Amino acid sequence: MKKLVIVFTFAVACVCAQTGMPKLAEIKIAAEAGDPAAQDELAESYIVHLDSANAEIWFRKSAAQGFAHAQGKLGNMLLMRAHMAIGIKPAAQSALGAEAVRWIALAANQGDKQGQADFASVFFEGKFARQDLVEAYKWGDLASQATGISVAAISGRSTRDAAILKMNANQIAEARQRVAAFVPHKPQKTELPEPAWIKKIKLNGITGTPDKRFAAIGSQTFEKGEKRTVKIDGQTVIIQCLEITDSSATVSIEGIEGTRTLNLNRSMEKK
Repeated sequence: MKKLVIVFTFAVACVCAQTGMPKLAEIKIAAEAGDPAAQDELAESYIVHLDSANAEIWFRKSAAQGFAHAQGKLGNMLLMRAHMAIGIKPAAQSALGAEAVRWIALAANQGDKQGQADFASVFFEGKFARQDLVEAYKWGDLASQATGISVAAISGRSTRDAAILKMNANQIAEARQRVAAFVPHKPQKTELPEPAWIKKIKLNGITGTPDKRFAAIGSQTFEKGEKRTVKIDGQTVIIQCLEITDSSATVSIEGIEGTRTLNLNRSMEKK
């Protein structure tokens, strides 16, 4: 399929060169043929013409094919919308933020500077992903290394410096090591940050006997092995209770890798 797109795009370029067709027309034809670079460029043209709706459509098409710049731009658009969300329900805002972070993470790990700057902001704020100052420094510093003067470089540097003011020497040393070790790559699922709402899953109590215990998680009561739907931070989450002890419950969360141990002291451990 990729070979066909390349051949088609080349053929279009040849025809356009012969007919004197405007460059934007060449881009539009190539984008509609499925070329991700052209789709990304077409989306940028819509941005220039203040048409964010069509820009998002074409950024999505390009991002879905793994084009890092489009993933970063799409993530940035969704993140801004999530932050400025007025009048939408918390569940919708949380879902929008989670989607934004997913695209941003994909772009940042592949070296996209806008993605890295936004990833730094996400980790620093802790609204749509768990707050992590070391990661905020790392991604902010990487974004600041952009060549020339750019919004991403300025934003990344600002977030990095804001994180530094809240970090100790050991955290700063760890962050610098992560920056030095970074190599652009397509991330695995395990590298993507967890949604911030996970930390709001609480074990509120344990009742019953050693032979038959019940765990109160959120607004629901679970037996061992039972799967239920729970409302967390305004959204619906499917949780399965895998094990219950006298002071903790181990659960799996649909759509999230691994298991979690909820303790009665309200801390949660990842396994």
